[in-house]
Amino acid sequence: MFKKTKVRSILELLGKNLSAREVSKVLGVSRNNVAEVQALFLQSDKSWDDISEWGDDRLYELFYPDKFKYKPRYAPVDYSYVHREHSCNSEITPIE
Repeated sequence: MFKKTKVRSILELLGKNLSAREVSKVLGVSRNNVAEVQALFLQSDKSWDDISEWGDDRLYELFYPDKFKYKPRYAPVDYSYVHREHSCNSEITPIE
């Protein structure tokens, strides 16, 4: 199971004027994660009032839009190729 950064908790503690070192100690996350969330928040055009009511998943997607997205395991099936191969092969008998 992957571990998500605690974006909401980091922003709340930074909003209470805790230093990045204090936030990392309280939450048990690295100072680099705290600094990254802080930098991404400052780069966004949002204020804490704008995003405080958002759910954790929506908040996480704002900061990490490409992380943990669904990636299909297999290539999509080319059904036109499958049908061409099936029609060319005379050994296959149709199911009745």
